[in-house]
Amino acid sequence: MARIYGFDWNVYEKRIMPAFARWLIDDDETALYRLYERTRCAREEGVIPPAMREMCTWTRAQAFLRQLPRGPYSYREYHKLCSAQQFTALSDLYVYRHPPRLYQTSEAVRAVWGAVVEEYCVPWLSLSKEQELDEEFEPEATREELVDLLQRVGLSELAQEVSTRSESRSEVVQVDEKFDQAGVEDMTQSGPPGVQIGRHPTPLHLRGWLATISVRAMALFELLACGRRSMPFGHRANEPFESYIGYLTPDEVWQLALCLRSVRPPHQAEAEEHYKQFRLRQATDSESFCMIDEVLPAHAGPFVRIVRIAASQGLGLICSIE
Repeated sequence: MARIYGFDWNVYEKRIMPAFARWLIDDDETALYRLYERTRCAREEGVIPPAMREMCTWTRAQAFLRQLPRGPYSYREYHKLCSAQQFTALSDLYVYRHPPRLYQTSEAVRAVWGAVVEEYCVPWLSLSKEQELDEEFEPEATREELVDLLQRVGLSELAQEVSTRSESRSEVVQVDEKFDQAGVEDMTQSGPPGVQIGRHPTPLHLRGWLATISVRAMALFELLACGRRSMPFGHRANEPFESYIGYLTPDEVWQLALCLRSVRPPHQAEAEEHYKQFRLRQATDSESFCMIDEVLPAHAGPFVRIVRIAASQGLGLICSIE
């Protein structure tokens, strides 16, 4: 099952990846461990008996990092890997065959990254139908555009206040506050809710439908949910904290929302009927040239909704495969 979540890029860029940089480059794990110790992964492993502590995720990640190469080339690679902006620019696997990476993958480091991202970057909010935006979507000015406009007209103090408030809204919130916002009783077991876009091959339906709207929209969806974007420490489907397969920055979400600003998604019943007809033709008509990518997507409505909400709130998006 593919699920899409909001992604707080500001926290990720300014707190999470700098903490990983200090761990990888400066051999200082303090900042990252302070973040990790409050994650769901750390809480679940907190009940493991002392004799089995070597099996814990953090312990295995520490052991792996002690084996990392420490030469000049490796440090340059670690700098690019831990810079959210630089890594994102080089992460398109269709363009770059060798994005920044560790010399080999580590399940433990990947789990630490995923646990921290889940705790601090994924809003613990489920989307309801009441949050649905209008079909016609006209984005307002971005925070950066508003700050730039205020500075150009000589209102520097007000521009600084707007910028400061924007950053303060993205600060890490307390765990119990997230629980209250989520409106659920037991998030320690299930993790944050997301928007489902279906099991394979239904993401192919969504990808093909987006291709009929905009090539850019299709490419952005591939970066988000189709494995086109390299993840900093890789990904592994169906594993807790390791299943994130792709993400979009707020700017990329903004571009996707612009592509979809006047789109009306097909109704779910219509899409389900179209898929039934496709399966019937495949079984009875061997000369049928209809491809599975041409089937109407049943999850287009929720997908368009979460893109519009994320764009309106200045969030990125991140996708997991469970």
